[in-house]
Order: sequence, then structure tokens, then C-alpha cells
Amino acid sequence: MGQSNKLGFLEIEAKEVESDRHQVGLSQFVNSNKVFCFSLFLFLCFLISTLVSVAVSLIVVPTPTPSTHAIMQLSNSINEIKIEQTQLLNNFHTFKAEHTSFEQRLSHSSASVLKNILMEQELNFQSFLHTLKAGMLDLSTELPNGADWYENYGHQITQAQQHSIKRHSLLNMVKTDDAAMVGSDSP
Repeated sequence: MGQSNKLGFLEIEAKEVESDRHQVGLSQFVNSNKVFCFSLFLFLCFLISTLVSVAVSLIVVPTPTPSTHAIMQLSNSINEIKIEQTQLLNNFHTFKAEHTSFEQRLSHSSASVLKNILMEQELNFQSFLHTLKAGMLDLSTELPNGADWYENYGHQITQAQQHSIKRHSLLNMVKTDDAAMVGSDSP
């Protein structure tokens, strides 16, 4: 018949193979390779048992469900966060509107206030120059050669007064948005 090779499979001689070539089938393969078929059978059993064990453990072991108390706490926390978010958005919009209003008021009022301050300074400067000139006249009567001194310096003070009057009239011509400021004062 045949001899077994190093792997344990039976070798069939060429003569027997030719005669049995028409009857080659599963039974002949199993008979000639019993060790291989047995190990294949054990592997398939192991694979099937492992798959069944995994499937049963997944079906039998219940998935952990969150407790209703924990769900209620999370729901309450979410609601509180949403309420706080709404309040913060409302505050943001209110502050944004107030900020815009204050910026407009500041820009309009600062121009008017600056104009008024400068005009007052010019009037005060004119008043100071007038008083200085009157004091110089009084002093010039008591000093020798005071008339020449008063004439020289009085002329310079007169020029300064004229420049101040000119600046005051130019400031008076500067237009500020007083109408816009009055309209923005009402909320």
C-alpha cells in the first residue's frame, strides 16, 4: 500500500492512485489523513465554543443603566446652565447697547465740553490781559519814562488780546453735534 511520510500522511503508490482515481472523495482523504482531520475538527470546536461563549456573555450580562436620581440631577444642572446662559446673553446685549450709547454720548459731549472749556479759557485770558494792561497803565504813571514803557509793552498786550478775541470767535464758529447729543440723552 503506502508508506507514511515525515508529516504522518500516508503516501499512496502510483499504481493504487491510478486505479482509485475515479473514486477520489472525502472519505479517502479522511482515511488517509486522520490526524489532520482530527486537529481541524478540534480547532473548529474550539472556535465555535468561543463564539458561543462570547455571544452568551453579551446577551446575559445586562448593560448598566443610569439611575433615575443621576438623570434628574443632570437634567436639573442642564436647566440651570441654560437659565444662566440666557441671563448672561441678556446682560451682554444690555451692556452692549449701553456701551454704544455711552460711546456716542461721550464723543458728542466731549466735543462740546472741550469747545466750551476753550472758549472760557479765552475769555479768562482776555480778562487777565485787560487787568494787566490796566495795572501797567497805573504803574506807568508812577515811574519815570513810564509812558514809553507802557507804549512798548501795551502794544504787545493789545496784540495778544486781539489774537485771543479771534480765537474765541473761531471757537464759536466750530459746530458740535449738540442736537445729536440732546437726542441721545433720552433713553
